[in-house]
Amino acid sequence: MITDIHCHLEAVEPENIATFIGAGNKIGAVSMTLESAQQLLILKRQYPDAIELFLGVHPEATTDETMIKAVIALIHQHRCLLSGIGEIGVPFFYLDDKTAAEKQQLKRQGAQLMARFVAIAADYNLPVNLHVVEDDIELALPILQQYGVEGALFHWYEGTAIQLARLHQQGHFISVSPWIFVDDHYWQFVQTIPLSMMLVESDAPCQYNGKKGDPSMIVDVVVALAKHHQISVDDLTAVLALNTRKYLRK
Repeated sequence: MITDIHCHLEAVEPENIATFIGAGNKIGAVSMTLESAQQLLILKRQYPDAIELFLGVHPEATTDETMIKAVIALIHQHRCLLSGIGEIGVPFFYLDDKTAAEKQQLKRQGAQLMARFVAIAADYNLPVNLHVVEDDIELALPILQQYGVEGALFHWYEGTAIQLARLHQQGHFISVSPWIFVDDHYWQFVQTIPLSMMLVESDAPCQYNGKKGDPSMIVDVVVALAKHHQISVDDLTAVLALNTRKYLRK
């Protein structure tokens, strides 16, 4: 069994969901907006044992206070169905055209929103699934420490050796995506991630070399990682399963 720990499942073709889950695998489904959260709740009821459900508001989604409060209400209402809180974090990619001062302000605002969801995760003793890029760990880590949230997942994270060491020392996890087959710089970074903090993800429907992402892609990711670390696919699958259980607090 392999768990795709970060997937926008409502955007995956139903037959592909059925095939992946039918092979005995699981999917960590993260919401971006109120609409996606509602769609994921339907899928969770369809596959109650195979979907690890995370609800949150993506830091780069177009949103407002009404939507944020509605998603928070869903979290409280459906606590028994949740595996964690996410996708939450700090905005990064849509800030390219902003000035340095604007970026700083928007990141601070994003961090404040992240803190609201982290506080909920702390209250319910749930893990968090984070969108935090490069230097933005400087904003995210103090929030996790403030609320005592340990073992966070930094999805598709890439940074410096020093940043990786900090995340490792603090007991956090990093999930590896099929981007290893697209970007050699990312693949080089992934090779330095300690196996003890590694999970895998598709981030579907994110595209890879023009191909729509799908949970099945993580099978090839596991094969590539096993080859690099010179261990069997079965052994690496066992390591990833253990890491996933630790992350999900099971």
